[in-house]
Amino acid sequence: MDAFLREVVICKDVLQGLENIGLSKINAFVLLGVNIDVENVFKTYIIGFVDSSFSVDDNCPHNLNTCGLAGNADLIENVQEYLNNDQFNENYSLYLNIVGSKINLWELKKIDDSIQSEKLEFQVQTKEDLSNNLLYFRTCMKLELDRKINDCDPLSTASLLEKKIGLKPLFYIKENKQYFGKLEENKTIDGIKAKTKKLDYEVLNISVYQNLSNVPTENTDTSDFPIIHQTNDHFDEELVCCQLDTLCVVPKKATYTQAYNLVYGSIIKNFQSIQSFLASNPKDLPAVHHFLPDTLCHFLTIVCSHNQIDSYSNLRKKLHNAFHLSMDRPLFRISNAYQFDAKPALDDDGLLTNVHEGLSPSGSSNMSFNLGREEELQELLRRMDNILLRGLKNGKISLIQGTYTFYHYGQGGFNDHQWGCAYRSLQTLYSWFKWQGWTNKPVPSIRDIQQILVDIGDKNKSFVGSSDWIGSMEVSFVLNAHLDVTCRIMSLRQGDTLNSVCLELSEHFDRHGTPVMIGGGVLAHTILGVDINEELGAVKFLVLDPHYTGSDSIKSIHGKGVCWKDASFWKKDTFYNLCLPLSFNGI
Repeated sequence: MDAFLREVVICKDVLQGLENIGLSKINAFVLLGVNIDVENVFKTYIIGFVDSSFSVDDNCPHNLNTCGLAGNADLIENVQEYLNNDQFNENYSLYLNIVGSKINLWELKKIDDSIQSEKLEFQVQTKEDLSNNLLYFRTCMKLELDRKINDCDPLSTASLLEKKIGLKPLFYIKENKQYFGKLEENKTIDGIKAKTKKLDYEVLNISVYQNLSNVPTENTDTSDFPIIHQTNDHFDEELVCCQLDTLCVVPKKATYTQAYNLVYGSIIKNFQSIQSFLASNPKDLPAVHHFLPDTLCHFLTIVCSHNQIDSYSNLRKKLHNAFHLSMDRPLFRISNAYQFDAKPALDDDGLLTNVHEGLSPSGSSNMSFNLGREEELQELLRRMDNILLRGLKNGKISLIQGTYTFYHYGQGGFNDHQWGCAYRSLQTLYSWFKWQGWTNKPVPSIRDIQQILVDIGDKNKSFVGSSDWIGSMEVSFVLNAHLDVTCRIMSLRQGDTLNSVCLELSEHFDRHGTPVMIGGGVLAHTILGVDINEELGAVKFLVLDPHYTGSDSIKSIHGKGVCWKDASFWKKDTFYNLCLPLSFNGI
């Protein structure tokens, strides 16, 4: 280590997260980083932190390791004294000291049985910048394992894995149709590009060419004649087919050899986790789930009973506490699992989800001019001059958080044209709660919705099977009766005054993240977000239109089924109610 120049890059979100939490002791948090040796430079990308009282190594991607501590120390000597007390190891080679608004980084070394420190400069990069320096390799493969396994030590695991895939398996990158092996020591992987940019990070999918025959030895008969050997040994093995699903994070400056070793290491790590699960749960089938909460800069992985993660409340609580994640919404249920397929996800009924993703920006962050009126042009030019003096301030976008299903006219072959828009908006709102794991109930059909309203006494029996409209109040009644969801109702005397509540809508999306239904007259829509540019006084609303009747394709839906609108989209002479479902507190 001494011969290397040390460079450190810290994710901006990590610094902000630590400052927001506030550090009160020397060893408050453990830093998580990715290391790489490049031309005598030892570089560390710090992309996470975890409460020092938790052990989460099995939940982090391979190669995301402990690289230091973060805490609050009046003097670096206090840190040295603390680590001298048998606390130091190579994983604590960095110390990030945050005292008030002062942030310092120190490199720690053990020399002659004492801890020495050296102050380091560091770079700060955004999550987006870091994604240009790091990429993920994801390896999925099936392996048969003995359900009755009881030996999970690393040597046994490595030996068993070698029998399954060989000591030097061949890896194949699907996106680039490219093989890579262990011998390319000088070529770096920065030339590999993922074809899609729709994911949060570049993720390359790896196929493994497995060894399907035994390696011949000097005692192996390799003639063309088959020889059958019978061994009268007791056989006690129950094989199950397990799906390995591994992630490892790799700097783009790594060589192919380094990347190869890391991918192989990630397979061993995932293999060990699955073996450990089988040893503890011999009657269950393991499943691997990956998650990427919005506030984290890295993935987390959970190995648990197949499709039973929702019942693992203690594990989910541990991860929320370890990474200081909000306890007011679930982040580690099956519905929260990361969707690696960049194509639009489908729900169980084959309907599209999150159709707003990939839509062009609203434009409220840009300056536009209405040349029809000279006074408006002059006013905008005046505002432009003021903004140029102070620097352009982009709009603040607040969006729905989580997954929803897009419901619209005519789905399921049901003819609800000209009257079913509010029902469809309600189904979209309902689906949000189902996707977030707060209910296992199916999204009710239009007839089911009508029956619910009859059952609670809001409508007469003749309402079931009719083509009668419903509004925001009925939407709130159904959500409350069926899901125990509390809704806030906001009223507007006329639709074009929606701008007056834009800040309240922004706060709603930031705090609760649920879609909003707006209804007035005979029309209803769903609002998914708001973009506010206070410098220009411009506001745009992200509208999901249940009146859409086109094909269920993203190309067709963008601009027709979902689009950015300003307040003039709603009628001036119509009274409107907004139904804002409040999210539950809990995980």
